[in-house]
Amino acid sequence: MVVLASGERLPMLCARESGVPLFEPTVWALSELRARNRASATIQQALRAVLVLNLALVRLRVDLDVRLNEGRLLELGELEEVVRHCRLPLEDLTGEAAAEAAGPAKVTDFEKVRMRTSVQAPDPVDDNTAAIRIRYIRDYLKWRSNACLMKLRPKHQLYSGLQATQKNVIEILNERIPGSSGRNSVGQREGISEDDLERLLEVTEPTSPENPWSGAHTRERNALIVRWLLSLGLRRGEMLGVRISDINFQTHEVLIARRADSPDDPRKNQPNTKTRDRLIPIDENLAALTHHYITGARRAVPGARRHGFLIVANGSGAPLTLAALNKIFVVLRQNCPDLPQELSPHVCRHTFNDALSVDMDEQSISPEKEEEIRSHLNGWVPGSRTAATYTRRHVRRQARKVSLGMQEKLTKGTSNEK
Repeated sequence: MVVLASGERLPMLCARESGVPLFEPTVWALSELRARNRASATIQQALRAVLVLNLALVRLRVDLDVRLNEGRLLELGELEEVVRHCRLPLEDLTGEAAAEAAGPAKVTDFEKVRMRTSVQAPDPVDDNTAAIRIRYIRDYLKWRSNACLMKLRPKHQLYSGLQATQKNVIEILNERIPGSSGRNSVGQREGISEDDLERLLEVTEPTSPENPWSGAHTRERNALIVRWLLSLGLRRGEMLGVRISDINFQTHEVLIARRADSPDDPRKNQPNTKTRDRLIPIDENLAALTHHYITGARRAVPGARRHGFLIVANGSGAPLTLAALNKIFVVLRQNCPDLPQELSPHVCRHTFNDALSVDMDEQSISPEKEEEIRSHLNGWVPGSRTAATYTRRHVRRQARKVSLGMQEKLTKGTSNEK
């Protein structure tokens, strides 16, 4: 991730041996993605897909430049291997590539190999991730083959063959893009239960003996993060992008602002607000906790006064990174096994929306008004259908209540007849 003088974050795919950006992926990212004003996170995601393609080609011993010069692309079996790579975690793919680059495997005793326990295959990535990778790989191969076609004249002997191959490759990859998992409602991410919520707040209380952190600043900061995420339904990037100047302690409001490619943000992987700017109210208790953190624990951290970001790293005082925020929830899951294993910052966002649904029901707010309120608080455009993704637990609870009520009426009716 290169940070330009303007503050723009520009991802680049580089060669492992030299660290030099790869030419074709860089030109593709600049001309096809950056030129369309795509976000740096989008460009990074696209280049990760090209990385998966390159790792697959290395394993297949396929030189894409040679293939294109011959008027060919990839064969069916090779495309199947590329698709298989798209379903594997990137850490496993890069790990295997590093092991192969280190040299040939050492000769070992066959009996030792036979007696080893079988190595468990890595868990595949979700269908959505695999689909995104396949789409970007499809677009990249189309761009590469189009560039080659433009160098050839239509009457060139390789032109028609490469054109036909390109069409086949695109069709094959389109057919292998995983479909929507909309029918698979069981096991999808949703908010935590009320008991788990109470337990999470109890464990993260700074004075709790079960709090997994030792430092006073770390305890107070992490408690504040958890309460902000649960109370306001913020994304990770929104939480870490909040500045002290965004908080109005007189009106009890906080501005969730879009500041992509901010030059005064020292983090290479800059946390960003994905959706719309918005003003969100904060209650007196949350405002008091926040003010206490700013004037107390945060001020005591060296380096924290050099910038205006609310959440800072322990020790250096630098703005907290996305990786560090994720680590907070990893520590929680490891040290508090009774907490849900799927607990994460985004699960807190789901939990917020579940609580919002309950409050809407209690206040008898109409569905139309509820949609407006939810869209504003979450930063969605009016009329967004994203809400269904964040209200699964509440919908399931309502469905259970209605279903049991119907069954009870039917059972009572049958008993009366007897």
